[in-house]
Amino acid sequence: MPNDCHYIRKLVHTNSILPGSIEKLVVDTHLAQCAECRRQLNMPAPNLLGDLLNTPPTPQPQKIKPANQQPQPQPRKPKPATPQPQPRKPKPATPPPSRGMVWMQSLLICLVTILISYMVVMGARSGWSALRIFRNLNQISTTDIPTTMTTSDATPTAEASTATPVPAFVLPAGSNQPITVLLLGSDRRPQEKTPSRTDAVILLRINPQTQRVSFLSFPRDLIVSIPGYGAARINAAHVYGDIYPALGGGIKLATQTVSQLIGVPIDYTVLTDFAGFINIIDTLGGVPVNITKDLYDSQFPTMDYKYREVSFQMGTSTMDGVTALTYSRIRHPDNDFERTKRQQQVITGVAKRLQTGNFVDTLETTANITDALIGHARTDMPRDLIIALAWQMRAVPTTNFSYNTFTDIYYGTGDDRYAMYPVGGAIKRIVTQWLSQ
Repeated sequence: MPNDCHYIRKLVHTNSILPGSIEKLVVDTHLAQCAECRRQLNMPAPNLLGDLLNTPPTPQPQKIKPANQQPQPQPRKPKPATPQPQPRKPKPATPPPSRGMVWMQSLLICLVTILISYMVVMGARSGWSALRIFRNLNQISTTDIPTTMTTSDATPTAEASTATPVPAFVLPAGSNQPITVLLLGSDRRPQEKTPSRTDAVILLRINPQTQRVSFLSFPRDLIVSIPGYGAARINAAHVYGDIYPALGGGIKLATQTVSQLIGVPIDYTVLTDFAGFINIIDTLGGVPVNITKDLYDSQFPTMDYKYREVSFQMGTSTMDGVTALTYSRIRHPDNDFERTKRQQQVITGVAKRLQTGNFVDTLETTANITDALIGHARTDMPRDLIIALAWQMRAVPTTNFSYNTFTDIYYGTGDDRYAMYPVGGAIKRIVTQWLSQ
C-alpha cells in the first residue's frame, strides 16, 4: 500500500472515525503497517497481528551488583540432622500426545495463521481501493465543469489526492429518491481539443426504492429548440454551449435543451468521451453483448478520420472497448434508432459485468474504472451520492432495466432531408411511459 502518512495523520486529527466505516478501514490498515504513524499519533496497532509484528519483547529486569563492595560474612547456620531417606512414590507416567492430536493442533495453528493473514491482506486491498475511489471521484465529480476536457486532467495532483478526507459511508439525504440523469457520449477523438458533439443522448431514471432503472434514448439528428440559440440538432447543443460561453457552457446547455424538450427537470449530467468509454470496457475485461442480427458497414468512420469495413455476426459476443464502441456507433446497415438500441445493449453488458465477482474484486474493479475515467469523464453528481447509488443498486438484476427509444418522427426535405422532427404529442407520450416504469 503506498505511503500516505501525512494523509492518514490529517484524517485522524480532523475527523471522527465511525466504527465499520470505509474511513476506519483505511486508517486501521495503514496503522497496522506503519509504526511511525502509531508513534506520532500515540495509537496502538489496530489488530492482533499488528501487535505481534510490531511490539518488541519486554526485557527482563536484571540485578545490578554494586561495585567494589566487600562481601559480608554470613553467620553459619547449624546443619540439620540428615533425614532418613523416604521411599519415593512412583509418579504416573504422562501419556505422550497421540499423532492425531499433534496433527490436529498443527492444522488449527496453520488455519488460524492463514485466516489472519488473509484478513489483513483483504483489508489492505479493500482500504486502498476505497481510498482510490474517493480520490478519483473528487476529480470526476465537480460542479465546475470545463467547456473542453484536456489531457492535463488525466494526472491527479498531490493537492487533489490529499486535500479531501475520506468520509464515513453514510447515505446522503435524498439518496433513496428517484433521480434523473442525462448521459452524454461525446464524439471527441483523443487528439481533438475543439468542442464536440454528443452523439449519444440517453436519459436515465434510477429509483432506489423500487429497484428499477429505465432508459430513454433520443436520435442524434432530432431537431429541437436550443435555449438562446434556436432550432438545431440535439447533438449540437453541447457544441454551441462551448462555442458561445454566454449560453452557459456545453454540458449546461445540453442539459437545459433536453430538460426543456421533455418538460422534466434533470438532476445530474454525466459526460464521457470515446477514450473513457473504451477504458471502462477494457477495465472490466470486456462485456457480453447479445447481437440480434448480422451487421456490415463498408464505410465505418475510424478515430483517425478514415474509413474501414466492420461486421458483426448474430449471437452473444464478449467485446473489448474498441469493439464495443464500434458496435455502439455503427449505423449504416440500418438507422439511428437501431444504433441507440445497440448502445443500450452495451450498457446492459456493463451492468452484468459489474455485478459479477466478490466484494474485494468488485471494489478493486470500481477503483480501476475511476482511474480510467480521469480526464475522460465529468459529472455534476456529488461524490457521496454516486457511492450511495452504486451501493443501493449494486445487486439490481438487469431484468429490472427498461429501455425506450424515441422513434415517432418525420424526416425533413431538401438540403436537410436526414433531419428528424418529432410528431406532435409524441415526446409527451414517450416521456410519460418512461416515467411510469
